[in-house]
Amino acid sequence: MKKFLSLVLALAMVFSLAACGGSPAANSNPPADNSSAPSEDVGEPAAFTPVTYDYETLYNETLGEFYDLYMKAKEAGNVSERWAMMAVAEAKLMSTGAVSLTHSRGGNFAISRVAGRTITGILYGNDSDRSHQAVVCNEFIRSEDQAELRSIWNELHGTGTFLQAAKDYLTEKGYTFSDTYGYTYATDPTTFDLFATSQQTDTEPIVQTYDGLMEYDCENVLQPALATEMTMSEDGLKYTFKIREGQVWVDNQGRKVADVTADDWVAGMQHLFDAKGGLQSLLFGVIENAQEYATGETTDFEQVGVKAVDEYTLEYTLAAPCAYFPTMLGYSLFAPLCRDFYESQGGKFGLEYNAADPAYNYGKGPENIAYNGPYLMTSYTDHNSIIYKANESYWNPDNVTCKNLVWYYNDGSEATKAYEDAKAGITNGCSLTANILELARTETTDIIGEDGEPLSYFDAYHYNSATDATTFMGFYNLARLGFANFNDTSRMVSPQEHGSADVVREAMENETGEYTTDVEDDAARTHVAMNNQNFRLAMTFALDRGAYNAVQYGEELKYVNLLNTIVPGNFVYLEEEVTIDIDGTSKTFPAATSYGEVMQAALEVFGINAKVWDADLGSSQGFDGWYDLDQARSYMEAAIEELAAQGVVVDAEHPIEIDYAFAQDVDIFNNQANVFKQCMDTAFEGKVQVNLVGGSSDDVSYAAYQPNNGYEMNYDLSHQTGWGPDYGDPATWLDCFLPYGDGYMTTSLGLWHN
Repeated sequence: MKKFLSLVLALAMVFSLAACGGSPAANSNPPADNSSAPSEDVGEPAAFTPVTYDYETLYNETLGEFYDLYMKAKEAGNVSERWAMMAVAEAKLMSTGAVSLTHSRGGNFAISRVAGRTITGILYGNDSDRSHQAVVCNEFIRSEDQAELRSIWNELHGTGTFLQAAKDYLTEKGYTFSDTYGYTYATDPTTFDLFATSQQTDTEPIVQTYDGLMEYDCENVLQPALATEMTMSEDGLKYTFKIREGQVWVDNQGRKVADVTADDWVAGMQHLFDAKGGLQSLLFGVIENAQEYATGETTDFEQVGVKAVDEYTLEYTLAAPCAYFPTMLGYSLFAPLCRDFYESQGGKFGLEYNAADPAYNYGKGPENIAYNGPYLMTSYTDHNSIIYKANESYWNPDNVTCKNLVWYYNDGSEATKAYEDAKAGITNGCSLTANILELARTETTDIIGEDGEPLSYFDAYHYNSATDATTFMGFYNLARLGFANFNDTSRMVSPQEHGSADVVREAMENETGEYTTDVEDDAARTHVAMNNQNFRLAMTFALDRGAYNAVQYGEELKYVNLLNTIVPGNFVYLEEEVTIDIDGTSKTFPAATSYGEVMQAALEVFGINAKVWDADLGSSQGFDGWYDLDQARSYMEAAIEELAAQGVVVDAEHPIEIDYAFAQDVDIFNNQANVFKQCMDTAFEGKVQVNLVGGSSDDVSYAAYQPNNGYEMNYDLSHQTGWGPDYGDPATWLDCFLPYGDGYMTTSLGLWHN
């Protein structure tokens, strides 16, 4: 369960041996007038239909049918019907062409000193970020030994014996163990307040510092953590937890600040709603009165379904029975908060909460949070390192295999740095991305092969890392208002500040302050095209995603982690036979039908000729089911005809200009951007002009990842972000596309704000 994921971050992390999820967020109430941006026309170029930026209208025209289908799915009578109808809703979403899928994390060649499967492989929640069970060796682990560890895990998972078996096997093979895990990170955290963010770059460092109620172990079994017991009422509406007694909160120097009590989870949830970090909407419809409190319908937090029955008894009351509720417990929105420490840092609750108060220090640095987890964050330096040591007060010290964590900053700008650092023992592994794969295949080790010759690093140590459930996507900006130079906030467009279409004119002034009508004309034409379904589908089918992916993973692995659905097609399977209506066609799906099979059937009904499920693979990934030049050109012909009817002429002399944002300081992203441009040039013969707008990784982060507001998204198309699941239901992805600011990824389409 990670959250909003940065592609730059993912590049630095793909050597991980375990799958990692991602996580979402939501936001604020809908604006009173259902609009957060100007509704006036943006200039009036001759013969153009006036361009409007009314969010509700744009959303309804693009995703309205998806929304209707999705809401019906949420009202389904049973879980199987819910999942089948959600697959139909996703098929409708993909048929709009609003997003273009690329890949998941992992699936690449890698080398590592970390024993495979010693970090949980659960695809949702934050637990896959936790490092305390990782078994780290002083030596790179041989390819055959990584394979054997996977076999041992397959035999023992669920027995509680794998971790010791892995250590015994490695000891027998002559490996020695390290008490330090060296890791790479690519983006500095912006806050240490777990509840005030939904971005993985913030939450992953903090996950090491606290324990929640329950935790998935390395065998993927949900285990007690700070809760010793969980019980559910007969009606499925109340969950009661017994909190582990005698546990303490400490500061980052290990000094006790308070006892851990049931009230810590009450304080955590209240602060979650106060801080509005983006995850609070995940509780809507799950926790009683969560939505009512978030929207202001009630201002009494005691009405929300969480309370401390006594010092060590915690109770959650659900809005309705929720089968996946236990899978949410490993996510940050169910984390505890030490009330006393929070208040000592100037923190307040409810109407008194004010993060801008000069006395408010909570989450500003490692010294401004309390710890009850396996590690203390003892040092943090921007663009340099994050250092942890084991928490001596931790309740389960025997389960902490690494006593120290050291994270090293690497933004990817030096193509071989990750590889050289891994070889030098600074970090414990790296992905063998395409730009360093040849080095690993030519540089030799001191291991002698069967032919009497030294083995290369690749031959001696490589393995295929597991793919996870993160979905990276390209987003078409339907309402672009940001035309400033990336993170130049002095020129960032803000309809909240200006409130009219004049804001677009301001944004399109050149450096001398002179207004440039050519830019306005191009922007207006692009806006009309980006809001045309056939135009978006044309670009989606035109991208050779295998070639795009090969830049990072190489020709051999270019399809391994390639995605064709947002929700993995094998994420859930129907538990019983279901008959549903798909656009007037009745379809029956037997028990054990995969989500991907239902989605494939729905796409066929909707007339979209894409392959999203492979029965032989039992998967929706590992092949390119969307690349089709003939279809791309057919969709473009239809789009050109429709655009002409709106007064927009599209041909080689009058192309639609697309600003494609990418991090030019990273070779992989630079090369992928050029692949994208070449694909569009080949498919459309000049009718689409791709402008490669490069900047530093930080620049692009501010343009396409960091903004919480749709109007700040500064691109026409970007592949910089993705999403990972928070819990075990397809809604964890699909909720991201809700309207009125409740869908976190909807902002990446340029709509609404947090």
